[in-house]
Amino acid sequence: MDRARGHRARGTRADGLGCDDVCELLTDYLEQALPDGPRRAVAWHLDGCTGCSAWLAQVLATVAALGCLREGTISPPVLAALQESFATS
Repeated sequence: MDRARGHRARGTRADGLGCDDVCELLTDYLEQALPDGPRRAVAWHLDGCTGCSAWLAQVLATVAALGCLREGTISPPVLAALQESFATS
């Protein structure tokens, strides 16, 4: 998904976080590894930003869909391609 579609990708909302900031904090947010202040700011941003909340929904759907994969279910070439694509993102 193009996070910039439908909202300002680099804009800053009243919560003090721009969409790029939320993107950088999302993994820690999902893993509940953020301190209370930043966690609340991300949650508030997600509550008010349709683009970022849609992106979060896609991330969660991807995690759920791939959660059933076990070691050895993806061929080595496909696994290498996936790892490379995430490493360069």
